Amino acid sequence: MQLKISLAAATIISAMAVHAEDYVSVQYLQYNENSNRTAVSAPSLIVNKDFGTDYTLNVNIVSDTVSGASEAWYDSASGASAFSRGTGVNASDVKYGNVAYSDERIAGGVVLTTRMSNRDELTIGGNYSREHDFDSKEVSGEYMHWLDSSKNSSLSFGASYQFNEVLVRIDDTTSGASATTVSNDDDDDDDGESGASEVYDADALTLQLSYFQNLNAQSYFKIAAFYIADSGYLTNPYMNVVRNYNEVTNKADVLGENRPDSRVAYGLSLKYANALTDNISAHIGYRYYSDDWEIDSHTLDSDLYYELGDDWVFKVGLRYYTQSQAKFYNASKDYFTDEVYASSDQRLSSFDAITYKSDVEYFISDALSVNFSANYYEQSTDLKATYFMTGATYRF
Repeated sequence: MQLKISLAAATIISAMAVHAEDYVSVQYLQYNENSNRTAVSAPSLIVNKDFGTDYTLNVNIVSDTVSGASEAWYDSASGASAFSRGTGVNASDVKYGNVAYSDERIAGGVVLTTRMSNRDELTIGGNYSREHDFDSKEVSGEYMHWLDSSKNSSLSFGASYQFNEVLVRIDDTTSGASATTVSNDDDDDDDGESGASEVYDADALTLQLSYFQNLNAQSYFKIAAFYIADSGYLTNPYMNVVRNYNEVTNKADVLGENRPDSRVAYGLSLKYANALTDNISAHIGYRYYSDDWEIDSHTLDSDLYYELGDDWVFKVGLRYYTQSQAKFYNASKDYFTDEVYASSDQRLSSFDAITYKSDVEYFISDALSVNFSANYYEQSTDLKATYFMTGATYRF
């Protein structure tokens, strides 16, 4: 189901807080989009434990339930389903609207940090995520080297590799990626149908080089460059395009979208933090992304923290995002004919988005705190979403 989730929801679910101490944190996320679109309920558990001064183990697990609808083209004569496809359908029956779906996901990860005798750090990790039609395994590693004896600057190199498998109905495959045919007669498909499917590979390599510098006791900055190479089945099996639309003959073809089987991306991120006063600090970030699908994006992120006494921490923030559209994207139903690559997935369009963020954490004691955050997301495509997170953290 992961291929169906919105850009906003995917970003939010992956953003979990990390504390540099021994703790157990239980959190609950509720995400809702407007017009009865995607809704996500996601409880999570994070455990972080130091073993002496040389080892830190972090374990996390999240289980989310996703339901709602995605906007897609479909043949209304066959019902509002992502799989309402066919050639030579009545053009008057081609509709664009919400197609319902639901799914459940379970995911977890383990990260171990080892500190060398010179206090350099080696971090290795693994993650696993499973849905009824998507399976992901990831391995990662990062080495951080201190550049000076005062530990004020460091250089880090990180790499990760994802091994993903996507379950796709045979009659909807459009990619040349390698696949294994399976029978899913016992599975509950989103459209209530069953039959043979193919398992397609979709792998991702990520490399990152970063530099960290403490400017003084109150501020620091970090700069990082990254490279991403995706390969395999990168098409969204739940998105359709309209080809050969003809009002004269009242005929059209509603078919699954088709994306290239590779994508190379690169970018740069910057972060600066400064303690403005004893109880106020500001964090500012920027990220640039570009890929060979001709998507370019810019992200500006800012957060302001305020500590009220010893018990309260407040945060307000603003995030702005903008991107250009993919070279094979078009939203019209009379555009595509014999183009090899074609998509009407709104997430590949050009759009702007802004997120308003707020968060409060209350320390009941030195060991126990509770938190609550409320956020509002608005996209220029008329997508709107609210998401709330609440939970508790116990430090030991």
